[in-house]
Amino acid sequence: MEGYLIWLAYLALAIMALSAIQLQVGRNRRLQRDCRQMQIDMERLQDELRVRERNIDHLWHDQNQLLKWKDRASELEKELRATKQMQDYASAQRLQYLEDYLACAGKDPAALFVGTFPPRSLHSFEDCLRLMLERAEFEVVIVSPWIKRQVWDRIKGPLHRFTRRGGRLKVFMRGSESDYSIGLSDDIRSEVLAFGGEIVPVRQLHAKIYLVDEKEAIVTSSNLTKGGMEENYEAGIWLNDPAVLKEICAFVDDLYHCRQS
Repeated sequence: MEGYLIWLAYLALAIMALSAIQLQVGRNRRLQRDCRQMQIDMERLQDELRVRERNIDHLWHDQNQLLKWKDRASELEKELRATKQMQDYASAQRLQYLEDYLACAGKDPAALFVGTFPPRSLHSFEDCLRLMLERAEFEVVIVSPWIKRQVWDRIKGPLHRFTRRGGRLKVFMRGSESDYSIGLSDDIRSEVLAFGGEIVPVRQLHAKIYLVDEKEAIVTSSNLTKGGMEENYEAGIWLNDPAVLKEICAFVDDLYHCRQS
């Protein structure tokens, strides 16, 4: 009986040992599976990391290219601005315009009436001026004794685009501190300078002229003010006649020599 009990004890120990071994084997298999899965995940992560590193390299390359193109674009913009500031460029454009004008003589009108007539909601002056500014290439001259910021803000978009392309901007106005103080005009000097333009103060200025590329102009009674654009009865003439434009340009040159320092 005692031997039987010993045998049962050995058997129980053997069963426990076998169970422990089976548990260990199962644990090892699970660890092996987990290890293989970890290896697979690690390889996947390494592949993703390599892909991201390649993408980062491409981004750096593209960024460097963009910086080079940006620098080149800036250089080209400076070259374009310098070219458009040259008198030879203006003269060449002028000659081309004269040739085109002579070729189209009689086909298009040399002058058009423009005006501001509030009761009829007629504001053809502003519409015509906007079109001129949009197609300006190398020079815009604004001669307006009084300029109000509310109206200036309405035309400074095309003016900014024009100066960004290298165009010259000259703004003739009275520039009187008394005009600013009583609200007849606003001081836009800093904004014109920010565009790379030039303010030309002429104390006794009363003329209103809007000249683009020396090939088209509006001579009008309208200041760049809300009254001139919307409220007053204003009238003027748009023209592209080279003979008249030559005299307008000469008048503007004379005004420039009358500027106050």
